[in-house]
Amino acid sequence: SPPKPPAMASRRGAPPLPLRLRRLLRSPISRCACFIVALTVLLVVLSLRQIARVDLPRSDLPHQVPNEQLWVSNGYGYHACVTPTHRYIGPIESDRYMTVRSNGGLNQMRTGICDMIAVARLVNATLVIPQLDKRSFWQDTSTFKDIFNEPGFIKALEGDVHIVSDLPESLQSAPRARKHFTSWSGASYYEDVKELWKDHKVVHVPKSDSRLANNGLPIDIQRLRCRCLYQALRFSDPIEDLGKVLSQHNTCTTEACGASKITWKVYCSSSTI
Repeated sequence: SPPKPPAMASRRGAPPLPLRLRRLLRSPISRCACFIVALTVLLVVLSLRQIARVDLPRSDLPHQVPNEQLWVSNGYGYHACVTPTHRYIGPIESDRYMTVRSNGGLNQMRTGICDMIAVARLVNATLVIPQLDKRSFWQDTSTFKDIFNEPGFIKALEGDVHIVSDLPESLQSAPRARKHFTSWSGASYYEDVKELWKDHKVVHVPKSDSRLANNGLPIDIQRLRCRCLYQALRFSDPIEDLGKVLSQHNTCTTEACGASKITWKVYCSSSTI
């Protein structure tokens, strides 16, 4: 008889599979499990190839960016929304005053002060420089002028809101209305708040975290908040100077960093910020 094909010879020569294994391979569940395992392995391989492709260095990017360009933005078509519209008018003279006690951490107080600037504009009141939190969270003895540039703050917003450092002497001992504003309120809410000044010259706001609504406010009020946050609320000169010193030490070269770390620690430990 003619010789058997090699494949059949090897198949007959191989030891037979156990009966239990043969039954397991014939079952639909086993075939489905094998398919899932194979698909999972394929997906893992493709994912690893994609990750490796993303991690490859791009030839169109510079290997090192000069220090002077680190803080320069190319814009991406965005611009600061701080310029008032052509319909915006300056503040109107009034005999209303509003005092504010800020609360929270420094960042919360900053955003709260910007909201209170917008509120003062909505109710047409003169804002007294806010008092910073000294008890609830901040627990610091610093005043507004210790942290922020007070003259620059008043100057930057003179076309938006009347701001004074303190109440006039004639109103120092005058009775004040006390009002907790409802958070996330719109412009119409503050139209009703104006009624408080019918019986009092001064309204005191014990908390500055009564956030204005994010939507539905006039565009000029939104831009006023941005002007306050990004242009008017600048740190005081000593803090600005200290920040420049720290940034210079933080961007030092590798060789000089070892020596500058000691100086940096001295500045940090002596700072009262």
